[in-house]
Amino acid sequence: MNRLLKSLVVAGLFALPAMNVARADCEDDLVLLEQAYKTPNLSVDAKAALDEAKTKAVPALKKDDDDACHKAVIDGLAKAAIQLRPK
Repeated sequence: MNRLLKSLVVAGLFALPAMNVARADCEDDLVLLEQAYKTPNLSVDAKAALDEAKTKAVPALKKDDDDACHKAVIDGLAKAAIQLRPK
């Protein structure tokens, strides 16, 4: 039984960093949004979608609402049809 308990504790220690990675981070999302503005041949509609996302994400950042910020950025990137990966 003691061995099982140790295994669970060790497994939990490895799971904690993974949970933090999955959590939305507004600063990282805004970096992605800024990278999206550098997309070559950005259409007017795509730029408007990114502008709308920025308009929603910045106030969410100020309110420390990472989930709303993340949703705004992801929705904006989707509307702009831009797929970026974090660096």
